[in-house]
Amino acid sequence: MNDPKSVDSLLEGQPELLTTDEIAELMRVSQGTVLRWIKDQGLPVISVGPRLRRVQRGHFRDWLLQADEIKD
Repeated sequence: MNDPKSVDSLLEGQPELLTTDEIAELMRVSQGTVLRWIKDQGLPVISVGPRLRRVQRGHFRDWLLQADEIKD
């Protein structure tokens, strides 16, 4: 399990709804990686349109806290 204090520090000041681009920049990965996390690793999203997705900051925090337990 990831450290909750580190995750909270990482997400401090982030908006309530994050775009996939914002997550990619925050985590220093490609947008394709974020899309794989959504598709294969269960990162919960809100679909705003056909190609518009948002991730609630709280859901992203919860996902990060258990992400190291996810099997590739």
